[in-house]
Amino acid sequence: MAGRLRAGTALTAGLLAVAACGSAPPSGGRGPAARQVTRAWLEGVTATPGGNAWAVGSFRYANDDLPLIEHWDGRRWTVARTNLDLQADSDTGLAGVAATSAANVLAAGWMSTQYGFAVVDRWDGAAWKEDQTPYAGCCFSAASLSGVAAASRANAWAVGDKYTPGDRTLILRWNPRARMWVQVPSPNPGRAGRGGAATSTLNGVAVRTVTDAWAVGGASSGPSGQWNTLIEHWDGTSWTVVPSPDPSRAGCVRDDLSGVAATNAATWAVGDYCGAALTLRLDDGQWQHVPAPSPPAGTSEHLASVAVTSAADAWAVGRIGSRILILHWNGTTWATAAAPNPAGATTASLASVTATSPSIAWAVGQADYPHHVTKLLIERWDGTKWTLVPVPNPAP
Repeated sequence: MAGRLRAGTALTAGLLAVAACGSAPPSGGRGPAARQVTRAWLEGVTATPGGNAWAVGSFRYANDDLPLIEHWDGRRWTVARTNLDLQADSDTGLAGVAATSAANVLAAGWMSTQYGFAVVDRWDGAAWKEDQTPYAGCCFSAASLSGVAAASRANAWAVGDKYTPGDRTLILRWNPRARMWVQVPSPNPGRAGRGGAATSTLNGVAVRTVTDAWAVGGASSGPSGQWNTLIEHWDGTSWTVVPSPDPSRAGCVRDDLSGVAATNAATWAVGDYCGAALTLRLDDGQWQHVPAPSPPAGTSEHLASVAVTSAADAWAVGRIGSRILILHWNGTTWATAAAPNPAGATTASLASVTATSPSIAWAVGQADYPHHVTKLLIERWDGTKWTLVPVPNPAP
């Protein structure tokens, strides 16, 4: 399991508190020397047509990873929430975010203490609050969430994995009547690999209607060590595995999917295979491999996220070598889009993208610098070009 774990029930009530940027540092031996934040990264972004946007991730404070939520109010990015009052030796992070309005935003992730738990935080227009999530996995609880999606306040899904032992898919559904998340049965097609347990994981989710949702990830496929793409579909009654392409080349043992986007106009899933970008499109109920630009020889690339506004407008983001990668779909082909890399960064990558129209899109990730410094990275599309947008690391 990826080590992502949670905070959603009485077990951790009182461990988390909303803290403003200027709050005093938490206790437990974290003195003034530990105040400076030198590592911060973003893993998810969402936006609403009204001009609001949210980005989620984590930052390193003293010896712990702590969750981070940033908000765009139409003028600038500011810290919306940091949870600083966690017990020592705990790690918490947010990996996905979804919004249906400025008063309904969901952020999903994990918390790790002695055990591991799935986390969902909710913005109701006035405050961030924790939703109740179920215990999942063995050993009291061992689970994490990597993605969340919502079509309305009542129709929301979150996905990730749980340890049983061996990683298994985890899918949670929001129950609006009980006002809590419930676990829904999900397939696990993975077969035991070389000396290890069978593994199936989910990395991303998209929801269109109450009878149409998609989740993507990967699964082990037996002693050969092969890792294959995994796509699961919700039809209003159950989740089932849907056949998905695995365009492996000779000597390649890994095909994986990281992100999915579903709209009335088009549905895409992205990831990587054999070190190349992988883009799949749903056509007449069948998933098809659509070629993307190939990386230069000796350079690997990976797509982490995809966003769609129409059949002729989609974005996919990730990394190519040590630099960011942004691809654009124009209705016919994928092409590499020009985008700035932060000056002085040794490596940079994008983890998530969202778009509300052909002229408004956001992409977030991280940039690494010498001396073990990692900074938040946000880029914005204005209909003409991608530009870097200032976003300082949190300062507890």
